[in-house]
Amino acid sequence: MSRIFIVGSGTVGAATGRALGHAGHRVTFVDIDPRRVAVLVNEGLDARRDLDLAGEPESFIFLCTPTRVEAGRHHLADVASGAELIGRAMARADTPHTVVVRSTVPPGTTRDLVRPLVELHSGRREGTGFSIAASPHFDSRAGNGRTGRHALETVRPPLTVIGADSERVVNAVRDVLNPIVPPGGQMRLLEDPAEAEMVKCAHSLFNATKISFWNEIWRVCDRLGLDPDEVASMVATSAEGSLNPEYGIWGGAPYSGHQLPSDTRGFLGFAEELGLPMPLLSAVVGVNSGFEQRLDAEMEALSMLASGPHYYATDFGEDEAGCQSEYRTRPQPAPENPRPAIPEADDVPGPETSMIDETPQPVVETDGSGRSGLVGGEVRDVRTDPGANHPSRRRGGRRPWIPRQLGR
Repeated sequence: MSRIFIVGSGTVGAATGRALGHAGHRVTFVDIDPRRVAVLVNEGLDARRDLDLAGEPESFIFLCTPTRVEAGRHHLADVASGAELIGRAMARADTPHTVVVRSTVPPGTTRDLVRPLVELHSGRREGTGFSIAASPHFDSRAGNGRTGRHALETVRPPLTVIGADSERVVNAVRDVLNPIVPPGGQMRLLEDPAEAEMVKCAHSLFNATKISFWNEIWRVCDRLGLDPDEVASMVATSAEGSLNPEYGIWGGAPYSGHQLPSDTRGFLGFAEELGLPMPLLSAVVGVNSGFEQRLDAEMEALSMLASGPHYYATDFGEDEAGCQSEYRTRPQPAPENPRPAIPEADDVPGPETSMIDETPQPVVETDGSGRSGLVGGEVRDVRTDPGANHPSRRRGGRRPWIPRQLGR
């Protein structure tokens, strides 16, 4: 079993620490609130107000500090303070440790905020002095999604996502968290911590959007004297968006055809006649219109590329064809210093030379695990990164933005 530290022992930290303790790990809770520490100590748990890693073996430090929202934006001061605390403790540590960001944070926080702060205050470099990963906490399905409470079942979350730049780190965190995955639960391994953070954000946003959608439908049903629960229960068991997990999840293109565009616009007008605003449905129509315009622009650009340079012929004026004909028939003066048509003697390929590049191409090796890589080069996992060359995966161009969100 592993040595575990929980930095930030509130709702998420307490649930994570208790779950890992039940799984047999040795867990220590850390929190700056003395009342919270006292409650945990009274429960017989190991709780402290400061993180001390001196003399500790290699351990996993779960950063579970709260992420507050102020003035409509994430306030990451608590996350930054937790990262600084971990960095100062690592400066006195005898062994490298692994930091796991458990808080719900905007994508990029682990790489662009937590990692630099830990490096700054520890004097160590990520990869050699410590490791880092993101594994955000997910609520249990036991809650109804409207109360926001963390039930006892949160100890065994329905979804576990782990993201790290290193496969070794991903596998190490997986081994720690695997015992708390319930039967039927999912565990997804990603090679980018920002992807794990984005999964959690999209997870919450989708749930909130679904609740707001049915609240809009409830308002229309209430105005018309219809039973909203009857309508919702039938749609939940008939709409493809409810039955097919892959329906509509591949973004980048608008919904099209006849039914969806006409039904959404028509019902929006019907609601206006009833005097009922439907801001969510209005946003749905607006987002789709934007993607329709984007698709039209992309198709126009592709058409221009396929047509070639003559696509722009009309830009030269009406007499363009005549000018071109005159140019073709008018004799052209010979250049003053024409290049020799025959290459120099040293450049002429002889019987032992070739103008074809015969440099051997790198050999691709694969093994039974599904991994492939260039011999003597970088190895990548094709199972988790089939589109490594996609622009969104070129991490070198990603601009750090998180420090501006601290609000301190």
